[in-house]
Amino acid sequence: MSLMVISPIVGAFMTGMKVPAVSEVLYTGGLSEMIILLSIAASTAIYGSYRVGSLRREAFDAKGVGMYTLRKQIGTGGMGEVYLAEHRLLKRPCAIKLIRRDKVDDENILLRFESEVQATAGLTHPNTIEIYDYGHTEEGTFYYAMEFLPGLNLQEIVERFGELPPERVVYLLRQVCSALAEAHHKGLIHRDIKPGNIFSAERGGLYDVAKLLDFGLVKDNRPEKNSLELTMEGAVVGSPLYTSPEVVTGDGEPDFRSDIYSLGATAYYLLTGKPVFEGESALKVVFAHASQAVKPLTEINPKICKELEAIILKCLEKKPEDRYQKAEELSDALKELKLKEWTQEEAAEWWSDAEQFVQHEPDPEYASEDHLKATTILPVNA
Repeated sequence: MSLMVISPIVGAFMTGMKVPAVSEVLYTGGLSEMIILLSIAASTAIYGSYRVGSLRREAFDAKGVGMYTLRKQIGTGGMGEVYLAEHRLLKRPCAIKLIRRDKVDDENILLRFESEVQATAGLTHPNTIEIYDYGHTEEGTFYYAMEFLPGLNLQEIVERFGELPPERVVYLLRQVCSALAEAHHKGLIHRDIKPGNIFSAERGGLYDVAKLLDFGLVKDNRPEKNSLELTMEGAVVGSPLYTSPEVVTGDGEPDFRSDIYSLGATAYYLLTGKPVFEGESALKVVFAHASQAVKPLTEINPKICKELEAIILKCLEKKPEDRYQKAEELSDALKELKLKEWTQEEAAEWWSDAEQFVQHEPDPEYASEDHLKATTILPVNA
């Protein structure tokens, strides 16, 4: 702003030095008048800029949906945006997921959004993210409120700290198996299990509490109801790095065993720091799942015991009938491993060391005194 004010004055001086007529005008009062006018303009512009910024902050502070005040945006994705929010009466922090405004006219997206809410809200397992509320604003923006999770998703943990010790992976996987078991018993297939959709959180003083989230691609597989298929015909759903062969080839309908494959691919990544298959394009990766042999985990990480490797490779069998048939079967196999247990003491120590990557103070401009500390981006693939 100051440069915009000074530039005309400097220009006038330079012109006055070259043109006598202009110089005479400047030094007989023209320059003083110009300075006064420009100073007034600059003051007005600066105040206007400050006022606009202030109004923007006030508008954001006042922005809310239902009984929730939005504090700051903490995540974004293909379906929507995620905000750190607070219930106006309970003063409870939560995460609010909004449908993207530019997607609001897409009926397919709205159906997916509602599907995610309804599917997740019907699950009560402690290792599934909890839904508090759901609705839409007068302007037509859809939203739902869910529990706010202090922690990191497993994708972030591996990216920042490297592969996880086997005992910790087993500890987290068994929790996810338990959450999946409830969903499968209700006839729901997740279809997008991946490290970014599993959160390791602190809940009630316990660390490494696994939370399964983002049921945006969930499929209702219950026989008494019509299947909810919200993707385009022929489209591959899920994430290419973790999708099952049958999803790629179309050989049979994806079922609970497809989730087992994706969980096995997730475990492979957690233990090795590498996905099962890599490629230059998503197409090459998904077809590798259907046609290429899996590289043994111990060739990448020799610390993995053969028994655990065998369990993960069974999850990654090409044919669904060769995998574990239920999440409970996978959990039981993991339980039988002769590994030392991952303890709460170890988990607490790990999170204490990692705190700098997880917790930070919320923006004082937006945060209320009652707010808990904000954490890293909530891993909801909006």
